[in-house]
Amino acid sequence: MGLLSSFKIGSDAKNVSSLPMGILLSEGEHMVANFPGPAFIINSDLAVVTANEQSGELIEALKKNNDGKVARAIQDCCLDRTLSHHSFSFGEEDNVTVFDLTLLPLANRDHQALVTGKDVTMQRNLTNALVASRQLFKDLVTCTAEFVWETDARGYFRYVSPRGAIGYTASELDGRLARKLIIEHREQQSGEEALNPFECRDPVENEILWLEDRTGALACMRISSIPVYDEENNWVGCRGAGHDITGEMAQKTRLEKMAEEEKVFASIIDAIRHEIDTKKLFEIAGEGACQALNSTRILLARKDFNNRFEVMFKAGVHDGVEKCLLNWVRSDGLQVSDNIVELIDGDWRLFVAPILFGEDLDGVIVLIRRIEATELESGEARLLKLLSEHLGVALIQIKAREKLELLSRTDELSGLLNRRAFHDDVAKRLRHNQRIKNSCSLFYIDLDNFKPVNDRFGHEKGDEVLKGISKLLTENTRVGDMVSRLGGDEFAMWLEDISLEEAVEKATEMQVLCRKMSEEMEVLDPSLSFSIGIAFATGEETENLDGLLALADAAMYEVKAKGKGTFSVAGQSGKTGTEDA
Repeated sequence: MGLLSSFKIGSDAKNVSSLPMGILLSEGEHMVANFPGPAFIINSDLAVVTANEQSGELIEALKKNNDGKVARAIQDCCLDRTLSHHSFSFGEEDNVTVFDLTLLPLANRDHQALVTGKDVTMQRNLTNALVASRQLFKDLVTCTAEFVWETDARGYFRYVSPRGAIGYTASELDGRLARKLIIEHREQQSGEEALNPFECRDPVENEILWLEDRTGALACMRISSIPVYDEENNWVGCRGAGHDITGEMAQKTRLEKMAEEEKVFASIIDAIRHEIDTKKLFEIAGEGACQALNSTRILLARKDFNNRFEVMFKAGVHDGVEKCLLNWVRSDGLQVSDNIVELIDGDWRLFVAPILFGEDLDGVIVLIRRIEATELESGEARLLKLLSEHLGVALIQIKAREKLELLSRTDELSGLLNRRAFHDDVAKRLRHNQRIKNSCSLFYIDLDNFKPVNDRFGHEKGDEVLKGISKLLTENTRVGDMVSRLGGDEFAMWLEDISLEEAVEKATEMQVLCRKMSEEMEVLDPSLSFSIGIAFATGEETENLDGLLALADAAMYEVKAKGKGTFSVAGQSGKTGTEDA
């Protein structure tokens, strides 16, 4: 039955707190009177027999409560003589009172029980608040730090938050020695102290720690921790929290790399704008590429005016690598796109970024790695292509400058060095020769019988002859020799490191070649020939170009005076050619 209909006050019920002190109370009434909280005696009919003043509010609440649990418990206590405890709450949601009830059967009273109550509202509220606060703290920790942990006095994990960390589950980390995850700690030399927030004796705040994740890869974590001490101030372990910042560090690295790339590009662009010297420009670009690509093996090459590839910069490059590259240029490189090409040469891998001028290959940037090295990353490929684009622009400007310089140094008709350029270059050779003391020779050449060509065939034929002679002279010189058209039908040759006998042999050979060309061009009666004056330079301090030209010119006129078509060596009596030589 419900308390609302059955809970009542008995007709003989009395308030024990109002009885005179001199009256002897029974044991149950004595307990009711002296209990510090609500207390009353009730029978199995749920009639209150005796109650103290503090029990009024509780009895009223019990009378209004229609939940039969407390009523049944009281009846069971009275009839079955069983002790029990119960919790009873009443009031509105914002103002709830909670009592802990103790039901005690009375031994000297049939079917009666003593009910005592203790107001535990404050304790219950504090407990609920503590539970809520603990859950709130747990939730906040979980949200703000994905890795929460506790280690014992040996440095082993004894608690890890449910998420785990760096690829490990919480159960995989539980019981593991924490310090073995730290890369720096494992690599630390003996005698040096490494950061270990899992076994710290002092607080650690926002320290960067590199760990090895479950796959063996690097993982970066920002960790804070505090040491834990027991009541006797003995260190018993650490507690801490961490946040995985591997992605942030990778992003930082990428940003730093991009900043480095921009710095490289700025240097190259600045070189393009301000650096006149071509070799210096390529040195700047090559050194910048080494720095940006973190490589010690870089090669930069360009195509010169003769369509030959010229290496402008190289660092750490094996000779075989150059050969492999040149073979590629001669074959596939002639029909190359702007894609990076990978070549294999023995133990080396070549990543070739073409420099294009329109659809033509104008140069290359080559990153060289050992065969077992990593693949080219997307960022590195992007840098190589950007460098090739910038150098492509640079080469256009370089070639424009070089063309202007070439035009200022060459004879327009023959393509040979003009008089001024020849003077400048030979003067440099003479200064160099004064240090090394080589034997060099200067040929002053006059083309015999050229005027009749113009008179008989016209100036167009004359120009054709001059071009043919220029080609003949160029093709019969060595690397390092120089040929110039001084003007009209006069030419000069500078021959490096040549003996007197070799110079005489060269002059004789040229006479034969000239006559052969005259026949091929059908210039006969009279045929073309050379009058050659030869002056030797031996590295004396007094030697200069004007003096050598004067000697060679005088020797040439000596040949003219004797009938043309031969040579004469200045200062060497008897050293002359013959008409039939």
